[in-house]
Amino acid sequence: MNDYERALSHWDEFDRTGDVAQLALAVDLLRTAHATASPADRYLYGGNLGLALSRLYDQTYDLGILRQSIDVLRGGLREGSTDDGYASNLALALQKYAAEMDDLAALDESIGLMREVSGSASVDQDLRARVLSALSTALQDRYELASDPKALAESVTVGRASLVITPEGHPRRGPHLAHLGLALRMTYESTGDLAALAEAVEVSREAVHAVDDEVPSKDIEMSSLSLALRMVYEAHGQLAVLDESIAWLRRAVARLAPDHGRQAPHHSNLALALWTRYERTGDLAVLREAVDAARTAVDRTDTDSSDHRLYSNNLGLTLWSLHERDPESHALNEAIEHFRHILAGTGESRIFFHQSASNLAVALHARYLRRGTAADLQDAIAAAELADRAAAESHVDRQRYLSLLGTLHQDGYARDPDPARLEAAIASFRSAVAASPPDHPDSALFRLNLGTALVERWRAGDQADGGLLAEARGLLEEAAHSPSGAPRVRVEAARSAGDAAAEVQDWPAALTSYAIGVEQLPKVAPGHLDLADRGRELGRFLGLASDAAAAAFHCGDPGRALQLLENGRGLLLQTFLDDIPLLDELRTREPKLADDFVWARHRLDRTRTASASMPALGGIEAEDLHAVGNAWDATIERIRAIPGFDTFLRPTPVDDLLTAIESDGAATDTPVIVVNSSRLRCDAVVIRRGAAVHVPLPLLIHEETGAHARDLRRVIDAVADSSDAGRAAAERRFGETFDTVTHRLFQTVAGPVLAATGPVSRVHWIPTGALTALPLHAAGEHAPGDLLERVISSYAATLRGLRAPAGEAVASQERILVVSEGPGLEGTEREADALQQLFGTDRVTRPVPATVDNVVDALPHCSTAHIALHGCSDPDDPLSGALELADGDLDVTAISRLRLTAVRLAYLSACDTAAPDDGRSDEPVHLAAAFRSAGCRHVVATLWPAEDDSAADIALDFYARGVPEDPAYAINQAQRRRRTAAPGAPLTWGPYEHWGVLA
Repeated sequence: MNDYERALSHWDEFDRTGDVAQLALAVDLLRTAHATASPADRYLYGGNLGLALSRLYDQTYDLGILRQSIDVLRGGLREGSTDDGYASNLALALQKYAAEMDDLAALDESIGLMREVSGSASVDQDLRARVLSALSTALQDRYELASDPKALAESVTVGRASLVITPEGHPRRGPHLAHLGLALRMTYESTGDLAALAEAVEVSREAVHAVDDEVPSKDIEMSSLSLALRMVYEAHGQLAVLDESIAWLRRAVARLAPDHGRQAPHHSNLALALWTRYERTGDLAVLREAVDAARTAVDRTDTDSSDHRLYSNNLGLTLWSLHERDPESHALNEAIEHFRHILAGTGESRIFFHQSASNLAVALHARYLRRGTAADLQDAIAAAELADRAAAESHVDRQRYLSLLGTLHQDGYARDPDPARLEAAIASFRSAVAASPPDHPDSALFRLNLGTALVERWRAGDQADGGLLAEARGLLEEAAHSPSGAPRVRVEAARSAGDAAAEVQDWPAALTSYAIGVEQLPKVAPGHLDLADRGRELGRFLGLASDAAAAAFHCGDPGRALQLLENGRGLLLQTFLDDIPLLDELRTREPKLADDFVWARHRLDRTRTASASMPALGGIEAEDLHAVGNAWDATIERIRAIPGFDTFLRPTPVDDLLTAIESDGAATDTPVIVVNSSRLRCDAVVIRRGAAVHVPLPLLIHEETGAHARDLRRVIDAVADSSDAGRAAAERRFGETFDTVTHRLFQTVAGPVLAATGPVSRVHWIPTGALTALPLHAAGEHAPGDLLERVISSYAATLRGLRAPAGEAVASQERILVVSEGPGLEGTEREADALQQLFGTDRVTRPVPATVDNVVDALPHCSTAHIALHGCSDPDDPLSGALELADGDLDVTAISRLRLTAVRLAYLSACDTAAPDDGRSDEPVHLAAAFRSAGCRHVVATLWPAEDDSAADIALDFYARGVPEDPAYAINQAQRRRRTAAPGAPLTWGPYEHWGVLA
């Protein structure tokens, strides 16, 4: 066997296995054979060498190899090359080179050769079909390189022609179908023709099925189908379609060796698809994967190629989004540099030029919002205008460019209130809306933008112009009702529509719009997101439920107000609760489905978050989170389809809650006080004996309450940060601020409420907004007859949080878990030692060392848990709040996942265990809420750090007569006695709160 025959053997092996080393060996042998060939064989050997080099380039993307292929093939051309495949091979190599180097002359040479070959009467039909299909892709390249719409139209025509002469079952039918699918997809992008997009998906799917799984290059057809599916998502907003697109790209990547040349384009496409999903869901794990995939694509591509600029564009997109989540990173500056580099090296006629210009505008806008530099805003406007000018009028993305330009002009107006800027914004928004069909996935966004701009013009101009405001409200309401709009956009539109109605005191309309937003809130933070992502998304709409309730109060409907507060608050930890109505009945009627639900919830809980003590479920990777979330949604829908289960996991009607509260509180006649603080008005509802009585609070000012919460936190932090010499002054300033705040709380809240309730011995507070950060239990003059003396106060986040957990467990015996460990906490050790002496070693479990595992193992088996150690919280990430144990942190999310229904009392003698986060006051995510979510009936926690020795004194007073049957009463008495001993030191007795079920 000679070198030429051996080369062909290795080549066959490559075709069979996809082993690039076999193809490289074939090329080396062909070089030798060609160099030593006789004149009779040189033409044949040269043709195969040129083709093998071209094929090797497909695997390595080495431009040097491609240039060698062109040189060999061009040098061997002769009469007859048109018919024997030689000229077509040269045409293919030239097409690849042109695509890499943006070389229009090389591309036109390639197209000319393909026309010549496909038009030759003597060419056999198999070669003609292959060349026609290749010509289709070359014409697509010409459309992208020169913005030539005639080339794109011809691409579809010749793609169809190639299929006419390629029979079913032919090994090349799959690639030919894929090439036509690409042409049809690009036709949709150019014209917005949805029929072309639907056909693109159809033929791309047929292409995948037409190629055997054993064919090494099947990843190409998979990638083509993925791209078409992503366009369908862009057109219709169906998340399941985007997930299928991502799945096909993952399969394409998995088929190739890690160093294969096609890994770069597949990773870049995967990055773009993942970024698109992140934009819809806000899932940080997906965004990080998108950044990694985009970097992989850029790193594996020759810096001289046009693909490098294309992949850099996708990397820039992902970096810009990463900056949004982590503003302290350098991701935004890096993204801007990528976009500037792309534009500097790309002709304006290139299709992705306007995409990169738009992306640069978005990134510069983000930097402007961060820095406020006028130059960034001006550069952003220039880039957006460039994108709009470069894009064809019919291009599918042009509406987005127009909307972006409008947003930039609107920001310019906010900086410099020149009416011309606002008019420019409105004109751009109108053009975007006019160019978008109602089912366009961004139609809701475009209407939201135009609606808010029109409201702004109404405010700045003649407010008697009811027509202008009516148009604005109509647009906002359309956006809020849009079935294809992203949940975040729909909620924002509903809120804006409610605000616009409230400005003219159209309270029924305001109530309707706000209620739509509240209804959509759970979709803003779906279950497959981890808790930090869900909290961040919900934090965007802080106060929405309170504004909706305020509108209901204006309409004289306190019951509706309560329902809106229930539906729009406390969503973050809700799915951890075992107290799920109908679950016991489901276990009886459909035990298999009940098991499926429990398993789906278990998987969702374990994949949402992981800590050192609670690792993610084995075998579940980040990309499977969405599949787990989809399985959860499907299971719930199956349950709701059963007669009588349509309300499963839906918000409990307030009437049902009021009935349950009446039953639970019948023995004590304890009123529940819901206090709603909104910028629209402030109110309370007193719930007692099954009735809800509305108590307006005209003296309670929403903005003043927020200022009081900030003032109190500032002086608390000042005490913590003070030196020994400055501590007395810091504590004095705290006392003065505390007095001001609590006096005002009595005047604005407690006094009016007690006037409505009449004499009571205890109350259960459900505050909202900034009130969650204030000590309502201590309202008054700090003298006999104030609130601390008159009533025993307890707290809950929602009405449903007042209920005892279903299936409440009982500890096998009265065990008291005492946890204390940490340097510098001598008082907690004294506290723990005293409790052990008080209750006896036979009743006390005291894990030593107090490791995460030891504490987690002990908690479910005790009836009382007393935890005296360091607690930590991060205002920027309250979900990271944790108990600091010997070997690590036991954080909020890990505690929430525990099942602590046997724990009757948890006493958290640690720092800030009930302190809310300013940005998530509608979503209690502190340690007290975590223990309640885990099923604990009663929790004693602190609103600010308690001083070490005084904390021990109060704890020992609390337990002086044993574990109290009534924890709310016991902590109230301990506070009162401490206040009597140190009336001028509210820092020591003021922070304690009881969180628990209705007594």
